[in-house]
Amino acid sequence: MTTAETVYDILTKEGGYRPLGTPIKIGSQAFDFTHVLVASERANDLVIVIELTGASEDAQVTRSVLAFTRALDVLGSKRSVTAVLTSGQADNDLVNSISRVCRVLPVGAPSGPLAEEMVRDWLAVLLPLKSPPPVEHLADWKASLEKQLEDTNTEPAVGRFMHLAEEGKEAVEAALALQISTIADQVLEDGAEQS
Repeated sequence: MTTAETVYDILTKEGGYRPLGTPIKIGSQAFDFTHVLVASERANDLVIVIELTGASEDAQVTRSVLAFTRALDVLGSKRSVTAVLTSGQADNDLVNSISRVCRVLPVGAPSGPLAEEMVRDWLAVLLPLKSPPPVEHLADWKASLEKQLEDTNTEPAVGRFMHLAEEGKEAVEAALALQISTIADQVLEDGAEQS
């Protein structure tokens, strides 16, 4: 799977973007980008995915993006445009020239087991925020921990530390430091008696 396809999959599956056919026509002009995606009704984004290859010339890509955004302006479009540059290494001059008319995300071609996560990180500005877990799950931590420990032979220290956890991190740290110190002192005394 190419990086452009990964971008397409993430934006359509996780971001709710829908693809527009390519080449896309605006007025009488046709623009042929790798992918063109439009955001759902809650967002106003238009994303153009451009796969940079050895045959891609920076000047040609720049002209295409500038002409595309100009055509949108002429039609009075209110959509913000994001250009996602994939596969090849984006030249600084290319990024600087098109960043005057749209947001630019130079993703490149990440590889390895974390490639998809790296692409997702680049695209985070286009994706909806993930909600944290509901507070109820966090508030009942004690019951959850007790359930996990019910099949084990719990020591009194576990109950004591669970009680201290309700008082805060500092109380647990102080009690743990005291217990470690007490055990260490006992081991040192036993070692001194045996010598």
